[in-house]
Amino acid sequence: MNSNENQSSKIYNPLEVMAPGEETIMEIKRHPFGLIGLYLSSIVVTLIVLGAAALIPHYVSGLTQQDKTGIFIGCLVVLAIVLLFMYISVTIYKGNRWIVTSDSITQINQVGLFRKVTSQLSLANLEDVTFEQNNLFQTMLGFGTLRVESAGERSKFLFAFCPNPDACARKIIAAHEAFIAARPEHGETANRGSVDMQAFNHQSYPSGGANSSDNNSTSPSQRNGDNDAGEYDVPN
Repeated sequence: MNSNENQSSKIYNPLEVMAPGEETIMEIKRHPFGLIGLYLSSIVVTLIVLGAAALIPHYVSGLTQQDKTGIFIGCLVVLAIVLLFMYISVTIYKGNRWIVTSDSITQINQVGLFRKVTSQLSLANLEDVTFEQNNLFQTMLGFGTLRVESAGERSKFLFAFCPNPDACARKIIAAHEAFIAARPEHGETANRGSVDMQAFNHQSYPSGGANSSDNNSTSPSQRNGDNDAGEYDVPN
């Protein structure tokens, strides 16, 4: 997981307004697997262009030196465009990240080379944390989709290609519980969430507290009586 827990001072948060005692828990960056398609397509285009530059002068008769020079320059232009496209795409991909602190989650969406959208969700408003791993590659390589939800207008944060989404979800739940426990005015109890397992690994961690409005999300203590806080209700 791309988290810099011991280097919180080096993490840039564009919406950061650190409260007294607030700490950066982790920074989540996208898994490199999401770039494989881009790299493969760029390699294929590069090989085609280089092959054309090498073979056309040998198999096309009647070409003048000026024609050959034009083909060579054209190939260089195409390669430059490919490299520029790769640079922009990789920059946008790597610019997407989450910053989780002891008070909030900041979502940074890099939607263009010079444009980003940044949103912040207070842990007081957190209602549900879900991660999904829907195929063999995601399960084997350890990445998936991470979601958090609240009752606000912008009710969902979604992070695709999240590395180790299970560990990230549990850390967010732990941060939420610590937040509620330290601020009783935001909720009487800090409930552990239930785990809903579907398909390969589709797991949901609903969070409790006074701000929770999801009537379908119940804590383990509501389902199983007075179970310990550390136990999860895992349906068959």
